[in-house]
Amino acid sequence: MNPYFLKIDPLDWSSIQPHTDTLLEQELSADNVREWLQQWSDLESVLEEAGGQIYREITENTVDEAADARFKQWVTEIIPSYSPVEQALKQKLLAVEGYEPTNETAQMLKRLRAEAGIFQDANVPLISELQLLGKRYSEITGGLSIAWEGEIKTIPQAEVMLSNRDRAKREQVWRLVLDEYLAQRAELDDLFLHMLPLRRQLAQNAGLDNFRSYQWQTMGRFDYTPEDCFIFHDAIEHEVVPLATELYQTIAGELGLSTLRPWELGVASPWAPTVDPDEQPLRPFATINELEGGANRIFNQVDPVLGGYFKAMRDGWLDLDSRPNKAPGGYCESFPVSGQPYIFMNAAGSPRNVRTLMHEGGHAFHFAEAYRQQSLVWNHHSPMEFAEVASMSMELLSIPYWTRNNGGFYGDADLKRALTEQLYGIVFFLPFMAVMDSIQHWLYAEAGDDIDAADIDHKWSELWERFLPGLDYSTLQIEKETGWHRKGHIFDVPFYYIEYGLAQLGALQVWRNALQDQGKAVADYRSALSLGYTRSLPELFKTAGASFAFDRSMVGELMALVRGQLHEVAA
Repeated sequence: MNPYFLKIDPLDWSSIQPHTDTLLEQELSADNVREWLQQWSDLESVLEEAGGQIYREITENTVDEAADARFKQWVTEIIPSYSPVEQALKQKLLAVEGYEPTNETAQMLKRLRAEAGIFQDANVPLISELQLLGKRYSEITGGLSIAWEGEIKTIPQAEVMLSNRDRAKREQVWRLVLDEYLAQRAELDDLFLHMLPLRRQLAQNAGLDNFRSYQWQTMGRFDYTPEDCFIFHDAIEHEVVPLATELYQTIAGELGLSTLRPWELGVASPWAPTVDPDEQPLRPFATINELEGGANRIFNQVDPVLGGYFKAMRDGWLDLDSRPNKAPGGYCESFPVSGQPYIFMNAAGSPRNVRTLMHEGGHAFHFAEAYRQQSLVWNHHSPMEFAEVASMSMELLSIPYWTRNNGGFYGDADLKRALTEQLYGIVFFLPFMAVMDSIQHWLYAEAGDDIDAADIDHKWSELWERFLPGLDYSTLQIEKETGWHRKGHIFDVPFYYIEYGLAQLGALQVWRNALQDQGKAVADYRSALSLGYTRSLPELFKTAGASFAFDRSMVGELMALVRGQLHEVAA
């Protein structure tokens, strides 16, 4: 069986069921497991492609009624029909006697065993309901806009204006954006408080103490524990927060300010300063075509094979511009039948957009490399902690080619500014990551069943003060405490955030290696990507030339590296 030849209407269960019936009816033994797995993988590829296409459609246009109908059909009919069958297929596989896992299948079987262990029929409708509620968050936030000087600006377009050197205008734009979010405060509170007990019920149905334990198993977190996360939080508090606070004060001084107020920062990225101390803000590109062309030239120089992957994506696999009713944020999706990755983002002319495309390009290359080396669909996607190493490393590995002389976006002087901004961003992000991860540990493993939105607001504010003391939110308590409303991960992908922090440590180690030998670092990077999910998290880090460590020693060492590189750039 081959996914190209499966005759399936993915929105019609009656066309899918014959294929699942065939798999369930086959006699399975140690001798034919691999062949059977490939047949199942082919079916999974078709379904994964269909789900990716539906998600692409609803994010490209959040008011597309036909796409909305397909999405609802997918999550209320197809997924609930397939989920118990998928569980039966997992159990059939796991019951085979005498099968010795190979490097190709060992990690996959470990994941399938964990997933099968928590599956409950009662959770299928709850998961569908949560997916619909997550889409509602995108609809609410994707439709937000402000009126500015006679034009309607999307939120990503408004964020670009937060780089304006006129502080009064920045504040005005920021307040207009925040007013848009605050107008939705009650609805966003109600939405999350509707989701919270559903998530807790998932865990209860699976016989687990809390939703954190459920997600740990669902997400295949085999190589670290919740207690390890607290070790990481501690390392950030002691090794990163002092440097971040120092750098925030440096930027404030360069701007002639005593402190940084939130209108000197992003809305989607509230840890990241948006104002360049230089009177001429960086404007790396004016059009989407310029962004794509520059990125293609950069990727070609990092590695010609990677550049070839991106060139192919320019033929219908990129949606980079910002427009009304487009979902916020950015992501990379993969299509295992087409064999193509796809990048979605909201570009509006800023240096952050360049970094985002480098980041999502890393995800795209990860799929492209694994797709060519791994024939089973489950091995196309590595653990998320390493998937983010792929993306964050590409941000750093691409830096030598950001100059116009190398086909990129910046003159030599502007490159120094862009590199400084990149390194600042790493330092500033880690404390925010700690806020995001900490609040979810609290929400799902510590807080009582009777918490309300005010309790969440209070906890967010408390964590903000712990990890981001260098930012001045005085007289803006409501705006500060509702910051959790402006991070879609909390609504749509709970507990998915620590990955960014762990991966950033891996990416910094890859970059440290590249500073010594760029060619070898890129080769090791590609080798690790090609493994997909056939190795454990520590093994993937090791193949990429990094250690899977996140204590004060490792974090302090990497912050020293960043500090040293900042001194070199400033010299």
